[in-house]
Parts: sequence; structure tokens; C-alpha cells
Amino acid sequence: MRPRGGAALRPSSLLFVAALIFAPGCKSWHHLPTHQHWLEPAPALAPPPSTGHAGALRVAVYGDTRGNRPVHREVVAAISEQKPDLVIFTGDAIECLPVGHLPDYSGWQYAIPLWPQIDRNHPWALLASIVPFPALLHDSVGSPIARPRDPDGFNGFLEDTELLRRGGAPLLFVPGNHDLYHRWDREALARLQALSPDRLWYAVDVGDYRFVVLDTGTDLFGDGDAIPAGGAQIQWLDEVLADAEKRNLRSVVTFHLPPFSSAREDGSVPWLRERLVTGVFDRHRVSLVLNGHAHAYERVERSDPSGREMTYVITGGGGAPLFHEASERVAGSKIFIEGVRHFVLLELARDEIVGRMIPVAAGGAGKPQDSFKVNIPEAAPIN
Repeated sequence: MRPRGGAALRPSSLLFVAALIFAPGCKSWHHLPTHQHWLEPAPALAPPPSTGHAGALRVAVYGDTRGNRPVHREVVAAISEQKPDLVIFTGDAIECLPVGHLPDYSGWQYAIPLWPQIDRNHPWALLASIVPFPALLHDSVGSPIARPRDPDGFNGFLEDTELLRRGGAPLLFVPGNHDLYHRWDREALARLQALSPDRLWYAVDVGDYRFVVLDTGTDLFGDGDAIPAGGAQIQWLDEVLADAEKRNLRSVVTFHLPPFSSAREDGSVPWLRERLVTGVFDRHRVSLVLNGHAHAYERVERSDPSGREMTYVITGGGGAPLFHEASERVAGSKIFIEGVRHFVLLELARDEIVGRMIPVAAGGAGKPQDSFKVNIPEAAPIN
């Protein structure tokens, strides 16, 4: 029996009231600000200026640390011993999750009563769509199990990579989905890179090579599309690759989400295959593509319609939980190595790229578990 003089609040009503109270303060709630010394006198992750380079270029590539700082420091120490001229990080520096598997709507995601729990790689997650106010419940009850925010923010990553900067190796940072789930983090990364939050892509020329960094966004249902078909980033990419051909520069393109992946937990991203591979790369001379996201090592060789072969390398062994090989690998997959922390070391000459996958353990770097060569013939621009 209801007490006289008022109506009892239903649990759903209580949740809605809590969400309305919770939402306005959640844009920056529990996000750790970037320490000022990483921003001054110059932002620590700002793309380096283009520069000349005599002889072969030595480049280390790794990714997907996801806040695992002890392993990350081991990988950085092993890379530092190789004395690279340049380091490429393929994304996912921090361990952040989308609250309730919702996009960041500046706090108002907490007031959304129901949300379709769509996960490209896990269809069964749709069953969780009946859970009310998923963002509110995740942040208030579920956060001890699945923490939405990295307790160190980008500060931990910057501390752990200080050894590379002291060694004089510039770092090209590729934004990953876990780096971008929260608007706060996208804006923090933009400040660290001296870029606009809605334009986290850039190109840097070093010697005979042009390194192109793309922003593939979060791949989260309902979130903004960072790289829409025919959009500004695709148009820019087309122009940058065409300009590289005119200057006779070799292009290496890197972005987080892989168009080809044989990982059981995170497979190929088909919309990137359509927009980037067939939409852009097939019309240009791209020497090498580097990805992260799948926490393993894989090398894929793909031929375009003209028969020209291009190499795709996934390196995601920087500290995140390691993935497994799917029951069937993607077409063109030459090797898939699971369960190994690692980085990739590239030697880039004018006519070839030689790559090695180097495992890392507590004792340091081990013997290479894969090696490959990309031949780069002199050729006229592709129309």
C-alpha cells in the first residue's frame, strides 16, 4: 500500500533522476589532467618537422599498451637498445572504456534509459540491451570490474616513453579507439599533438619516406565517423599520397583499426577495407601499411587489381591482453603470432624495406620470429 500524500518512486524513475543529477558533471569527472610539463615548452606528442635523412632509416613500430606500464617499459627499453631514428606507436595508449558501451555525449549518455549493445565482433552482446541506464550503472556499479577511465591518463604513457625522447627518436602517435572513447581524452590528445581534436591526422617526411598517420575513430555504434567515405580525411589522404608520388617519396601509412585481421577477438574492419584499401590505396603507390588494435602480430600480403602487391603489418603486442588466432585466417595472411609481446623493427632504404618482428620478455629482446622484405621499384605515378 502506498503511503498517503504522495506516490512511490519506481526504481526506473529513481535511476532517471540520478542520471539527470549525474550527467552535467560527468564531462570531466575522474579524468586525470595532463601534467603541464608534457605541454611546455612544446607538446610532447607533436608531430616532428619534416627532415632529410642520409642512408637507411631505422624505425621501431609497436602499439596497444592499454595502460600496462610494466610491460610497456620493457618494450620501450628493448626498442631503445636498437637506437631507432623514428618510433611509430599504432594506438591505444590508455585503458579507457565507453561507459555502458555508449558514445560520449558530454555527460548526457547517463540519462539514456536504453541503448543497443552492438559489438561488431561479439553479436551476443546485444542481449545486454535490456539493461536500463547502462552508462549510469557502468560508472556507478560496474567501474570496479570494467574501469571506464585510465587512472594515469596520458601521463603514464608519456613517462614510460621518456627514454625514447631522451634518445632523440621522434614518436609518431596514432590515435586508437581506447584513446578516443571520451571527448576529454580526444581533446587531451589533441593538445599533446598540437592538432585540432577533429583533425588528428598528419603526414611527416623523413628522408625518402612520407609517413601518413590517420584517425580511424572508435568503431563504436552511434559514435561520430572519424573517416567517412568521401570526407575530409579521405580527400586529404588521396592528395597527400598523390603529392608523395610527384616528389618520388615512398609512402608508409599507419592507422589503428586493421582492414585485414585474423585475430579471433578483433577481426578485419570491412568498412575501412572499402574506404581505404579499394577506395584509395589501390590507386597509389603505398609501400607499407601499419596497424594495431589486434593484440598480436600478423603480416598480410594483398595484390591490387593490377597485380601490385602490398604488405599490411599488425603490431599490437605492447602490453594489452593478448589475442588468439581465429579458426580461419584472412586471405593473404602469411604469418600470425599470438601470445607474444613484441615490436617491429624496420630498415627503410630507397629501394626496399626490411622488417623484423622482435619478441620482448623480462630479459629483453629475443630473436626475430618473422622477417620480411618489401621491394620498392622506381615507377611512374599510378593514375
